Amino acid sequence: MAKVATRANSTSVLPESLLAELERRRAGLARHMARAVVAVVRWDDSTGAPPEASAIARACEAGLDLFLATAREARPATAKELREVAQLGILQARGTSSVEPVLAAYRIAARVAWDAILRAWRGHPEATPEALVVTANYVFTALDQVAAEVTRTYLLAREQHLMRGTRARARLFHALISDTFESELALQKQALALNQVMAQGYLALVLKLVSGKGESERGAQSLAELLQAVGLPPLALAHAPDPTTQVILWPAEAEADAEGARGLVQRLQEEADTRWGKGRTRIRAGLGGFHPGLRGASRSYLEAQQAVELGRKLRPEGGLNQHDEVVPYLVLTQNPLLADRFVRHELGPLLDPDLRGQRLLLETLESFLDRGSVKAAASALHLHRHTVIYRLGKLKELLRADLEDPAQRLRLQLALDLRKLL
Repeated sequence: MAKVATRANSTSVLPESLLAELERRRAGLARHMARAVVAVVRWDDSTGAPPEASAIARACEAGLDLFLATAREARPATAKELREVAQLGILQARGTSSVEPVLAAYRIAARVAWDAILRAWRGHPEATPEALVVTANYVFTALDQVAAEVTRTYLLAREQHLMRGTRARARLFHALISDTFESELALQKQALALNQVMAQGYLALVLKLVSGKGESERGAQSLAELLQAVGLPPLALAHAPDPTTQVILWPAEAEADAEGARGLVQRLQEEADTRWGKGRTRIRAGLGGFHPGLRGASRSYLEAQQAVELGRKLRPEGGLNQHDEVVPYLVLTQNPLLADRFVRHELGPLLDPDLRGQRLLLETLESFLDRGSVKAAASALHLHRHTVIYRLGKLKELLRADLEDPAQRLRLQLALDLRKLL
């Protein structure tokens, strides 16, 4: 971040006229951000009463002040500034059993602010691509830092709640996934009191149940029943952090042990098909990477959460996403400007909403790339193969691409996937 800011200083820092315009619109923009949060974020019993709209607006103003201060001085945010922006989320996180709505509120507010900044940039005589990248870093780096602060508060609050009387096994589990234990020896003693033998390390597996068009609101209970049927290894740990989610800590000594966790997902899907009918419910899973030692479980858990979140957008129908396999998407989406540029370069004419048959062409391209042949794509789309061949010819003409070239196919597949994430 500091390197980016230094580079921007040497060439083109954000123009003062742009910052002055945003400062002039500060109050109105904060209200617009707050309205978006109130309208979009869904609060439920697990999150307690939603914050007052006025409190949300004040938090949005603090976020804008943070952006203006850091952008004007081309510097990272201070801990005090970040704390002021995160304060409302911290207060909310302390009394909730699900932190996702709180994080969603910050994401929505940041998106509204970013859209407003982009609109202010358009046509600005001093705007440069380098300065625009710097601006994106200010906005989204601060968002990541605030989200980390709120999440840390939530995890600590959950741990304190568990320590006040929730079952000891859940306390052990949360200590592992939040890395809040003092030492591995202390954790081993806690496990010994439960007659729980600990593995040398763990891979985290986050599971959700997809039913109909969305995730089942009581998926955790259904998944617990499936787990009871298929069984877990003696050293594995399972816990439901919220009503929709089951988390498995799979015993592991090396990355190769991920194969056993993948097999568990397959067995769970087979059991779900047997119980409720093939295709009626799907398992959505995210699998973190292996990191040695008991402290590695928390990092694997965060990676599994990232993987399942990406899977929700990339493959709404469900399935397993392993963190190491979706790293390219995580890297590219860290810079949404470059990702959007890549998508537009690869898909170009297909992004024009006025293109006749745009949706059908996109569906055909995605099905063909996913399945690898005209016959398989036609079967999946319930079309005659000649219809698919005609559409592929149209796609080759529009994209000026050789759909038989492996490198070109890879770029197009990546662009289609990134389009779902932007």
